Amino acid sequence: MGVKDYYKILGLNPGAGPEEIKKAFFCLAKKYHPDKHRGVDGGDYEAKFAEINEAYNVLKDQKAKAEYDQSYKSIGTGKKKSAQVRYKADELFKTAQKAIKIKDINSAIDLLKAAVRLEPDRAEYYSLLGLTLSEKPRRLHEAREHCEKAVEIEPYDVQNYINLGLVYKKAGLKIRAQKQFEKVLQWDPENPTARTELGLSWERGLLERLKQGLGSLRKRK
Repeated sequence: MGVKDYYKILGLNPGAGPEEIKKAFFCLAKKYHPDKHRGVDGGDYEAKFAEINEAYNVLKDQKAKAEYDQSYKSIGTGKKKSAQVRYKADELFKTAQKAIKIKDINSAIDLLKAAVRLEPDRAEYYSLLGLTLSEKPRRLHEAREHCEKAVEIEPYDVQNYINLGLVYKKAGLKIRAQKQFEKVLQWDPENPTARTELGLSWERGLLERLKQGLGSLRKRK
């Protein structure tokens, strides 16, 4: 059995310090905790959460981390090359985000496509590429394919469903878009983008929660 890439599991580059490791763990633990996804279909959150915990328990301990790093290095140049490729892809992704902020859509698309070629298993690359492509009306079909691919790769991340819903909306597929935003609210009831797209105000959300609370009290009686 090969050495698991705990750095990749936590979304870190090799050599990350204690604070980076801790911050990455708590962010992912909050995102994937099984209790947050009870009754939601679409992924084994317990397995994902266990994997995150396993990675953190090794990397947070200095002795265990040192032993792991030796095994990690022993994988050889292939692993080092993989880390370099991942770093380069991340840089392309960050540059693309900056291009989007200044409305340089063509450059952003080229950068994201390059990132996807380097790291074809990164859902966030496909998702942002799809959303960016949707700015081009003639490329909406391509945009949908990339966002759908992102959901397929990473069914745990609500942002992938939000982006897919926004692309469906631009393509005129209102029912499909609505379903994506509804999925988001199953996992994150307060998500502002999903609530806005579904026409749900903060006041209505509060009223819904009050009704649910009253219903629970009646059942207890």
